[in-house]
Amino acid sequence: MSIKVFDTNLVTEELFGQVVHLPYFYTRVDVPPTQSQPELDIAGMYWTHQFYNYCPIDDPKEFDSPGLHGSDNPLWKDMLSYLEATVPDMPPREECYSAYINVLKYNDNPGIHCDAPYFVDDNKTVLVYLNAEWHPNWGGETIFYDNQLEPQRIVQPKPGRVVIFDGRIPHTGRPPTPKFMFNRYILAFKYMDKETRHNLFVDHEINNMPPVEDQGIAGLNVETVKNIWKSMDNRS
Repeated sequence: MSIKVFDTNLVTEELFGQVVHLPYFYTRVDVPPTQSQPELDIAGMYWTHQFYNYCPIDDPKEFDSPGLHGSDNPLWKDMLSYLEATVPDMPPREECYSAYINVLKYNDNPGIHCDAPYFVDDNKTVLVYLNAEWHPNWGGETIFYDNQLEPQRIVQPKPGRVVIFDGRIPHTGRPPTPKFMFNRYILAFKYMDKETRHNLFVDHEINNMPPVEDQGIAGLNVETVKNIWKSMDNRS
């Protein structure tokens, strides 16, 4: 699975207006507590709107708190249907376990993170940039890192651009520069086999098992990331 980039015509002024007027909560954080860094870094929090969240059978109310509970606003399904009709290699909808919009503004501090633990190879993340216009001077790029946390791929947040990638690759979103003192909006869909997602929930939310980690990044395994990049190099 490589990092694939597709440009679409999803974003219009009308759609962007709908995105801007959604309710947002200050609950998103990229760097959850780990054994080596047990304190939550609230300086890395930012605004989010959760459309949909996995509902665990063992504890259906786990994600009912504000900011985690899915609004189920129909906008996310409209956008997903468009992507499924126009973008190659979209994962199957039945494996989507989370859909949300993140908001970054100048001076936010998102962290380098993985979307899936290293042993879950059957996963994908889909990102969609939702601002109606963007200039390279405004920053806001998504950066992908190798096993030594050296940046290897940078994707500019062009309106309607879609990125599909293996969530085990360390990555981060960069906030806008001072040249753009407004919000950068990005839609994220997370995919994983439902049984695997359920097992992770039981292990870490119910049984309180600490997440696997390396260098303070939950889910990271340097050898796995090294092999992922090697596989991508061999395909290029």
